[in-house]
Amino acid sequence: MKSERKAPVLGMRFGRLRVLAEAPPRNSRRYWRCVCDCGRECVVEEYHLKSGHTKSCGCYRREVPKGKRLDLTGQRYGRLLVLGPVPSKDGEADYIYWDCLCDCGNRCICHKENLRGGNTQSCGCLREEQRKENMRKNIHFVDGTCIEKIACQKENAANTSGHRGVYRRENGKWRASIEFRGKRYNLGTFMTFEEAVAARQEGERMYQDFLDAYYASAK
Repeated sequence: MKSERKAPVLGMRFGRLRVLAEAPPRNSRRYWRCVCDCGRECVVEEYHLKSGHTKSCGCYRREVPKGKRLDLTGQRYGRLLVLGPVPSKDGEADYIYWDCLCDCGNRCICHKENLRGGNTQSCGCLREEQRKENMRKNIHFVDGTCIEKIACQKENAANTSGHRGVYRRENGKWRASIEFRGKRYNLGTFMTFEEAVAARQEGERMYQDFLDAYYASAK
């Protein structure tokens, strides 16, 4: 990979572009100052040169007859209605990026290949709805208790005592508590950490009884 990155491009030709000199990098990516056959200079990312994505300063695209360009205006892709092409820096429509209106009311700019390939079907609202739906399907509440939460034995990242449901009070004593069926129960305050842990473990037995009953009914 290092040899490919260091491949010399100075003086090479890519389409209508000839590389003149290296330009300042952006976001850890290499850029090159190029001159086009039309005489205009431009700065192009190295990857776009090598991949063939950029072959001119933009003059070639302007020379292509508009009748041969694929017009997506008015077409629908998922929840998106295409309003029209997005103008490039020189004010000409490049027919690559398209202004779209989502069914939710938001507008967004989409690449033509993402639209036509089905990779982009909304402004992002569809993906968010699917994420919430997947979460809803994977989380089960019974009597105000989350089955997945009590079945998980991992410690909460906010726990600093070493055992969940056990924490040290300001007076140095240890308190044990447990949350069950939407309520938090105080299991007592103890002089030692070990006593608080034992109380918490005793309280956790109701978890196992609850889980056994839930899984038995789900079969």
